[in-house]
Amino acid sequence: GPQGPNDQPSSGVDNNMGGFPLLSQAIGGTQTYNAAILEFDFVPYADTVRFKYVFGSDEYPEFAPPNNTTYNDVFGFFISGPGIPGLQNIAKIPGSGAVISINSVNNGPANVGPCTNCSYYVNNGNGSNAPYNSSSNYLQYDGYTKVLEAVSQVQCGQTYHLRIAIADVADEIFDSGIFLQANSLS
Repeated sequence: GPQGPNDQPSSGVDNNMGGFPLLSQAIGGTQTYNAAILEFDFVPYADTVRFKYVFGSDEYPEFAPPNNTTYNDVFGFFISGPGIPGLQNIAKIPGSGAVISINSVNNGPANVGPCTNCSYYVNNGNGSNAPYNSSSNYLQYDGYTKVLEAVSQVQCGQTYHLRIAIADVADEIFDSGIFLQANSLS
């Protein structure tokens, strides 16, 4: 799990669960594993819905491009409802439209670059260096994003469906996680 300190270079558990086709599609069809999905309906009382979140992973930095682009753990907020064609993933890198994944936001291998959307990346050690490995103030994950926001236009008083999903990509190990800011659904 994500509980700190970050004292293991490669933390993860294979829970032997399947992937999620929407996440596989979001990253070009690569197989996903160990998907965790939370879905619910909601009725907005305004014309916009938004969540604040952070994506973290123990795939960082070893499996960030250009070292390896295969292990590309991925996350998505999929919304559907009136005025939204099909399902829309509203978890995107600001300004780029890229999905939230290891390949789309990182600081390059071993934090030396080249990086991808690195202004949104936060280094959290490598599992063996201080202060990350000795304080519970740090997550187990080697890296995570800055706080990002998923936003969608909606119609007040109508019913919408939201799927929050995260999955391992191309393997079943090295965990990733998503953190939702308390009371940020607005």
